[in-house]
Amino acid sequence: MKRTLVIALAALFSQAVSAQKISFDQSTINVGTTLWHKPVTATFRFKNKDREPLIIQEVDPGCGCLTPIFPTHPIQRNEEGMIAVTYDAEMLGRFDRYILVKTNASEKPVRIRMKGLVSIGEKKTIDDLYPFRIGDVCLTTNNVEFPDVQRGDTATYRIEILNDTKEVYTPQLMHLPPYITAQFSPQMLGRNRRGYIDLTLHSDQIPSTGLTQTSIYLARFSGDKVSRENEIVVSAIMVPDASAFVGELFHPQLKVSTTNLKLGKLGHRKRVTGSVRITNAGKGVLRITSLQVFNSTLQISIPKRELAAGESIDMKVTLLAKFLKEAKSKPRVLIICNDPEHTKETITVEYE
Repeated sequence: MKRTLVIALAALFSQAVSAQKISFDQSTINVGTTLWHKPVTATFRFKNKDREPLIIQEVDPGCGCLTPIFPTHPIQRNEEGMIAVTYDAEMLGRFDRYILVKTNASEKPVRIRMKGLVSIGEKKTIDDLYPFRIGDVCLTTNNVEFPDVQRGDTATYRIEILNDTKEVYTPQLMHLPPYITAQFSPQMLGRNRRGYIDLTLHSDQIPSTGLTQTSIYLARFSGDKVSRENEIVVSAIMVPDASAFVGELFHPQLKVSTTNLKLGKLGHRKRVTGSVRITNAGKGVLRITSLQVFNSTLQISIPKRELAAGESIDMKVTLLAKFLKEAKSKPRVLIICNDPEHTKETITVEYE
């Protein structure tokens, strides 16, 4: 019994000594920020502290994004060496990778770790690159707009996303309308990996000209429900075919006093109001076929929607403070009319 115990302790001691044959200066290296498509290298320096030569049998990066270079000759006692691991920087965002180093020192490989951030700018962070978050999923935007679409057009808008969770994420959109289709690339995102959501607008499915808005929802996990937190607003502006008005003998001409209405300081007030003068500078009757706002922060009113040649009216614009926090887009007013050279006008509303 005692002899068996001595033999077992000796074996454990032998394993403990052999496990110390390779000693790294740093087992974890944070390479900091590198530019997108600009590979970065971490150099892991080590020393053989054992009497027997050290042989690195394999360096397993566990990912095609990493390329290791390591010595293949035996490392003698007290001799130093290094393992260089290069990350290809083909994916934006943070990366955190473990590399397995297999040697003749032990049956169990030694783990080293490489961390860093891939950015499109030297000083940009994840929040700079992806300013919008839905749970732990980062997005470049939560407000999608398709401007100046005509009947029969198709248009695609790309949202870039980053999985900032510790698990594999499968993107899924809820409440897609019939005129929007979505494609995900890739279908599943690994930890700290980025991908795309391509939203395609099919304008022939939109019922009328003017502004059409809807909300779609990005699922944060399987079985997620819709809420303000995972909402993405989608807006499409369908403009009329100007050729439909060319045959008219006398053409109207839309003129507005400003396309950038400044309402001044809001302060603690619940609302501020301003006005925009709309003028028909042409010779035909000007018809305002659509007058809409991009979000609930604005209320608008006009006395009439048909203006004779040379006639002017004032459009009253009111900004409501209580809805500002919920707005995902700038306060704007959309005017669609029968001016063949100017069928659409957008007025942006500013405040302090």
